[in-house]
Amino acid sequence: MTTTEKTNRISVIGLGQMGKKLAQLYHEAGYEVTVWNRSKSRMTDLEHVNNATTAYEAISAGELSVICVIDNNAVLEIIEGLDDKNIIAGKTILNLTTGNPTEASELEAIISRNGGSYINGALQVAPDQMGREDTTVLLSGNRTAYGQNKFFLDVLGGNLKYLGEKAAAASAMDLATLTWLYGSYIGLIYGVKLSQQYGLQLEDFSTIVGEITPGFTEFFKHEIDVINRGDFTISQSPLPISVAATRRIAESFEGLDVIHEFPKALAGILEEAEQKGLHKQELAAIIKVIGRQMA
Repeated sequence: MTTTEKTNRISVIGLGQMGKKLAQLYHEAGYEVTVWNRSKSRMTDLEHVNNATTAYEAISAGELSVICVIDNNAVLEIIEGLDDKNIIAGKTILNLTTGNPTEASELEAIISRNGGSYINGALQVAPDQMGREDTTVLLSGNRTAYGQNKFFLDVLGGNLKYLGEKAAAASAMDLATLTWLYGSYIGLIYGVKLSQQYGLQLEDFSTIVGEITPGFTEFFKHEIDVINRGDFTISQSPLPISVAATRRIAESFEGLDVIHEFPKALAGILEEAEQKGLHKQELAAIIKVIGRQMA
């Protein structure tokens, strides 16, 4: 990659495990890296970087400033605490701090109001997985700034997902994928509990889960497409099959010493869908119940 003297400078604000990894990746990619952290002790063990004494100095040093701190309240404190917010004018701020869509929109408004460009990001991997070809990073915000800084962004990973002009989009997608992740994970742990109850080998459970997951991933993608098209004609899985299945799941846990709300919630959602007259539709029709829209 070829960079000019003007565009090879980047700043990293926030030196937790992820921030340190980002600084390392940019140094290894040949960039001049300036770092700043509120706690100075975290700045002492980084080599081949420039240590800024203030956030203002760090933002001044880079064409692009990457912020990755504990939360967006800390980001707001950093921005509001700048000696002169005019330093933001003409700069691009890439915020990789975990936050919610509302916070992203607020930061976008502040940075735009001060003449800067804002890109919001959500990292889908741990620090050690950054910079790989399969590293997924969700990004949204100023389209022009995204294009102009693409060579900076490519250092983060090989699977960048630009989701559009609204900065809130990356945070919203992050929460959407996490909802799926934690819902699946809780189901996995309940599956472990049921396996233990009936003396099944957890190694067998693990193997079978791994073997069936690719097929279910394709099924999930099909169901999302069903919702996207708005055509709930039965195509893969009639809703009544899952009504019966989730009822069996709830019943199987009734005598076990577990929190019962999760299996009951699964069965309850499907039963409500059936009661609402969706029994002749594809399983994805439960979106109408969850969204409280029965059109």
